[in-house]
Amino acid sequence: MTDPQQLSHAQQALWFLYRLAPDAAVYNTGCALTVRSAVDLPALRAAVEALAERHDMLRSVFHEVDGQAVRLVGERHPLGLEVRELPGTDPEGLAAAARAALREPFRLERDGAFRFVLLRRGETDAVLLMAGHHIGTDATSNWLIVRDLLHGYRRLTGGGADGLTTDDLAPTAPPPPKGSYADHVAKERTVLDSPRGARMEQYWHRVCADAAPAELPTDRPRPASSSRAGATHHLDLADGRVEALRELARSSGVSLFSVLLGTFQSLLHRRTRQNGFLVGCPTTTRMSPVVREVVGNFVNTLVFRGDFDPGTTFRQAAEAADRQVKAGLGGAAYPFELLTRTVNRPRTGAGSSLCRITFNLVGTATPEPLLRLLLDADGGRPAEFAGLTIAPFELPQAEGQLDLAVSVRQSASSLAVDFRYDVDLFDPATVERFAGHFLRAVDAALADPDAPVARLRLVDDAELAGLMGFGAEPAPRRRARRG
Repeated sequence: MTDPQQLSHAQQALWFLYRLAPDAAVYNTGCALTVRSAVDLPALRAAVEALAERHDMLRSVFHEVDGQAVRLVGERHPLGLEVRELPGTDPEGLAAAARAALREPFRLERDGAFRFVLLRRGETDAVLLMAGHHIGTDATSNWLIVRDLLHGYRRLTGGGADGLTTDDLAPTAPPPPKGSYADHVAKERTVLDSPRGARMEQYWHRVCADAAPAELPTDRPRPASSSRAGATHHLDLADGRVEALRELARSSGVSLFSVLLGTFQSLLHRRTRQNGFLVGCPTTTRMSPVVREVVGNFVNTLVFRGDFDPGTTFRQAAEAADRQVKAGLGGAAYPFELLTRTVNRPRTGAGSSLCRITFNLVGTATPEPLLRLLLDADGGRPAEFAGLTIAPFELPQAEGQLDLAVSVRQSASSLAVDFRYDVDLFDPATVERFAGHFLRAVDAALADPDAPVARLRLVDDAELAGLMGFGAEPAPRRRARRG
């Protein structure tokens, strides 16, 4: 083992949560591929082992030394591939097995933060799963790992790239990362100890001053300690809405994200009746080219404030969101977990007292051809790579981390919205209704962006009729006349 490595602030928070509930799966993440071809198992095992040589996070374990959480990096780590045979399993059973493999607890002190599982229904029918604990990875890292795994497998088998040209996909190993996660942690500490760190702290304190987190009415009382169980409701925005939203952003001089965030904040204002509130926005701290190829947790949560009065319009909400986004990006290096302590709103077993709802926009654009293939949100038809027939396999994850986490995935012509929620607090019907209200808010903003948010009608005619009839006395039955 090397000397103990310090953890980033994000990792410290995740270690705290892990120690509170070591069997919880809410911070398990990963990605998976369907494989519709024969797999060379010795080559795949060797490719998995080679990953640990390239990325030291994959040969790391986590411990406490003298009361301080640290990362210990080994020269070698028994990172292997587990093969689970599932003959005769139907597609639903295979999907359930993949979800179960993702949710299995990690033993960070003993086994580290990663596992690789091949679930096989037959010789040419399998799911390849890479699962990781968020303390050691993030969404970008997950795809880097899968990319490097496939490239390694291709080199070991001499497999072709039928779906992509060899000019796009070099057969040699990619160059080693220029930096390391330890460099990221060291830079984080240097910045926080500098005058810039003090300025960022002052800025975020002003944002949070006298503002409570946005908090939706719940179906059940908030438990003292969350079970971290969650679910997801999915919503697709039609093509016409997507182009109209982009045109509204252009005409208002703001970004598409700011239009969506302002509209979401408008809905929260109408639903919660809070005039000033905080919403989180997960963002990357992977800013430097030095860490572009490094596997680790490079995620921070920025806190944006919504302020509304009776005359605030949808366009004004978008413009205010845009100003906050631009200002907030300048302070993105200030860790959310440090902010919760410095503003005296520390995290508890029930969650963060600074942010209970998040909203973010995720793009799928990438210059890397293999990642473009793997990040195809719709799956598409299977592609050929390294002698394998593969396609993305969707995994539900990041459910139950917060009251509500809304993620918008954009492609060239579509917007897909996932509403991930805490099932301890909300029923599925409640979240489905909230998603419908978000769609109604989008339509209202598009119809008249200069209309006051206060005029937003959340209940349609059918819902209104149902509410008006709720609790009403049934009409008396007429007694039939006898002839």
